[in-house]
Amino acid sequence: MFTGILHPYQAEDVDRIVERGAMLAAYGMGTGKTVMAIAAAEMLMDTDKRITCMVVVPAALKWQWAERIAQFTDVDTKKRPVGKAHIIVPADHHCTVIDGTPVQKQRQFAYISEHRPDYVVTAYENLVHDWTEVRRIKPGIVVADEASLIKTFNAERTRKIKRIKADHRIGLTGTVMDNGNPEELFSIFQWVDPEVLGPWEYFDPAFIVRSTGGKGRGGFPVAYKNLPLLHRKVSTAMVRKTREDPEVAAYMPKVERATVLVELDAPTARVYRHIAEDVLMEVAKAAGHGSGAIDLAALYSGKAKPTEDTAQGRVMGRLLALHMLVNHPGLIRESAARYEAGKGGSRYCVTLMATGLLDGLDHSPKLEELTRFLRKELMRDDGLKIVVFSFFKGMLKLIGAAMPQYRSVYFTGDHSALKKAEAKALFSHEKDVRLFLASGAGGYGLDLPEARILVNYDQRDSAGAQDQQDTRHVRASSLHETVQVLDFMAAGTVEERRSQRRRFKTRTASAILDGRGADADGRVINDVESLRQNLERSLRQLSPAA
Repeated sequence: MFTGILHPYQAEDVDRIVERGAMLAAYGMGTGKTVMAIAAAEMLMDTDKRITCMVVVPAALKWQWAERIAQFTDVDTKKRPVGKAHIIVPADHHCTVIDGTPVQKQRQFAYISEHRPDYVVTAYENLVHDWTEVRRIKPGIVVADEASLIKTFNAERTRKIKRIKADHRIGLTGTVMDNGNPEELFSIFQWVDPEVLGPWEYFDPAFIVRSTGGKGRGGFPVAYKNLPLLHRKVSTAMVRKTREDPEVAAYMPKVERATVLVELDAPTARVYRHIAEDVLMEVAKAAGHGSGAIDLAALYSGKAKPTEDTAQGRVMGRLLALHMLVNHPGLIRESAARYEAGKGGSRYCVTLMATGLLDGLDHSPKLEELTRFLRKELMRDDGLKIVVFSFFKGMLKLIGAAMPQYRSVYFTGDHSALKKAEAKALFSHEKDVRLFLASGAGGYGLDLPEARILVNYDQRDSAGAQDQQDTRHVRASSLHETVQVLDFMAAGTVEERRSQRRRFKTRTASAILDGRGADADGRVINDVESLRQNLERSLRQLSPAA
């Protein structure tokens, strides 16, 4: 039985989900998608006691989901140790979490087969690695949390979840289109309800304008059209609320956002100019390789992993070095050391080290500004908790080392699900844990209502991923009336272009999902400054005399 309380804006949409049976809950981050899914699942299970609800989530969220099921239903519960902390989760016969070693998972699958618990919580990666056992569960309800993870047509997890047959399918995501691309929306609706958008051969020419050259399905998208029509189509199988909607805003904390611009000092600016000129040279070389030679978004989305022997790889490697430099030159040294040890890293970073330009450069203006800010705020309020995100895991260690007087926890993709649950529990319940230092692994679905300030030490290329990251503390369950988001950015550098790209992607997504942002003809045009233009402008802004 559902024991939680739904806000008025949630209750009507839960009824729609239950009535239709296949629905995408495209609620904004922090507006209560999890509690809505549990309420809908409980209503459906009340009508058929024999069905199991399978919840498929990013691995980091498995135990958070178990905690929420315990919190919002009348199931029997137990304490679950997670390192130095513990969490409250349902008893196994109510909810079984697929987690642990292969032997542990085999026992869990056997238990599910024998006892048929109400809930099974598993990760997208289990669909791939444990497919034989997963498909035997035969759930009556499937909840796909962070459904944007099935946006890619050819990803193995996408193919597998589309093979799980269930009468009821509930997709949850606050970022339906991570990169503002309708193709992502199409893939998600293939799972939710394929009849909504129909076959691909009709969808693509109806809504996407492509270049005549390049790779992919008829070229690269250059514009999107007929977006009001697309908005009407997806709205038939989608409930949508954002934290800006008046009926939602009353339950959300006020968000104050600011950008902290940090000037590069002369030694850092000299190295920046050297790397930027290298990028421009490689961009010029790549110009003759065709329009498909460079896809910079692939660096952050993971869709392509070119080597440094390709035109795209050389541009991306140098661009990544620029981002490392403005964060901290130690990241370049670390990358060079990994390459020389045969553990990944960047060959370009090795070349850069050999120039001697980084000799004696062991400080970061951005890190110095961040530590000043953190010390001031933490000293001012002894109960304050702050979240800091960085794309680079090595940067998190540097931030933690710069703040030894304050206890920190780390949350990265290298940690197990239980280790992540421990970090979250310690940050939530231990007063002296003041800093939550997270990589992109903490950007999806994580609830951190204890935090009042969130700092982006660097920016994400994906608009959806950045919005996910920004709202970890912007929750209906927040402990604060007002929260802050601060973006640290090196002034006059390539970091500015990321913001331009995200604004374009956000306009596209808003036009489709909310019916706002398209022009009078229903189009959104990409007017983002090119990489070449951006770098040339940044080189003019950074004085040659620096």
